[in-house]
Amino acid sequence: MTRSEPRYRTLIVSAARPDQDEWLEKLLATRNIEVVEFVQDGAAAAEAARTHQPTLLIVEREASQAEAIIRQVTAVMPGILSIAMVPEPDVPTLRRLMAVGARDVLPAPASYSELIASIRQTITTEAERRSVEIVAPAQVGRGKLIVVIAPKGGVGATTLAANLALALRQETKQEVALADFSLQFGDVGVHLNLRSKYAINDLLATASEIEATMLKRVLSEHSSGVDVLLAPSEPESSAEVTGPVVEAILDHMLNQYAYVIADTWSFLDEITTTLLRRADEVLLVATPELPTLKNAKRFLEVAGRQSLINGRLSIVLNRFPSIEGITLDDVQRHLSHPVSANIPSEGQLVTHSINRGVPLVVSHPRSWAAQSILRLAGKLAGDDVETITLDANGATASEKPKNKTGGWPWKLSRNTTT
Repeated sequence: MTRSEPRYRTLIVSAARPDQDEWLEKLLATRNIEVVEFVQDGAAAAEAARTHQPTLLIVEREASQAEAIIRQVTAVMPGILSIAMVPEPDVPTLRRLMAVGARDVLPAPASYSELIASIRQTITTEAERRSVEIVAPAQVGRGKLIVVIAPKGGVGATTLAANLALALRQETKQEVALADFSLQFGDVGVHLNLRSKYAINDLLATASEIEATMLKRVLSEHSSGVDVLLAPSEPESSAEVTGPVVEAILDHMLNQYAYVIADTWSFLDEITTTLLRRADEVLLVATPELPTLKNAKRFLEVAGRQSLINGRLSIVLNRFPSIEGITLDDVQRHLSHPVSANIPSEGQLVTHSINRGVPLVVSHPRSWAAQSILRLAGKLAGDDVETITLDANGATASEKPKNKTGGWPWKLSRNTTT
């Protein structure tokens, strides 16, 4: 905290002593924190709140005690910003504490740096919330939802989603989240080498119960700065995730992030159709193989008949160019739809990056495939950039000379798996 910041009148409820706990000793010495009273129980806390009118309440207690204390103080001062420190907080504890008014929950014992970071974030979030309340609805920003879907498994949709999230973060420097809606067997965590005890099924609540801080706790932060919502670790847990839950999650994520990338599975259920209808951009990933192209054509037909897509639909042709004799024109005629972007086949590099859990845009950023994904990210961010490239030098379809058979004269790539 700096000299320019106002002083925050703070009420502390804890059994700790300043000479025993680092966080408390340093907090008492923090320039912008004015500790108005130090108490040990709820009744004393409520009386101190009534007397001193503090801005912040910090409670270090067992979860049930913290819940009762916050409830008592909030009854006296409904606008107080409360931070709880409890031993080993799990998601149910988080929900209970958020329900009674906690703005953040830290595991006890917390360090001074963790507590100061929490105070900063709580104050910043409250200031942003109040500023939004006085802004006309038309002026309130909203993130862009990008849904990545494939008509068939194994065509590289998750690889694209993971790389695209990191590419958008690199290109725009804005807040980006990646959500794994392949609920039964999601692999986003594998692609990013992420493990967490929390996943999407820990957010099974109504829209009014999902708080911004709760969402932040469930998300996993990747080293790139991308926040990731993982699929359940147990496939049977996916049955508990419904369309309304997905709607609520999306509402909160789109209020917090400039871009939300949603990776989803290959069939049209309640989850997928909810995502498709909410999407600003839908990326349909296909490969130049007959089974995939057949399913892609069916998807396009069904999406058209049922009006599943309200945003912009773009076809991304993965592993192309890779097969001699199949041209871009061939694919577009078969699908009766233009191809918006292509990702070339660089199977060994892609497999290597997946096995390491390091996306291609980080492990091999200068590769043709990574550069193609970065171009696509730029396009999604609003840049005027060509996203069809037919050789590693960046030649586009309009620039590359055709051969006698009508196809482009690239070399056959034997690395066709990703």
